[in-house]
Amino acid sequence: MSREKVLSFLTDAAKDKQLQSQLETTSNQDELVSVANRAGYEFSSEHVDEALSDLKKQPGFFGALAEAALQVFSPHDDNYPTTGVQPFSGEPSRK
Repeated sequence: MSREKVLSFLTDAAKDKQLQSQLETTSNQDELVSVANRAGYEFSSEHVDEALSDLKKQPGFFGALAEAALQVFSPHDDNYPTTGVQPFSGEPSRK
């Protein structure tokens, strides 16, 4: 049952900006558990280990994890100025 509580917390945290901001400051599982307990979710760091172990066994987990990491760490837009050599546009003047 605690595994489901961990997964429920992580699902809710993905949708809740306040929980996300609290989780951004955590640096270990005990702090994550503390944030969850304050939010009304009762589980321990051992339950987090069990839930993560179960998630790792699911097919496609690492692909989904990679996609999530790309979303978190990729830029919000790709509207960067181009650099380097630009293609020539126009006609050279012939004399």
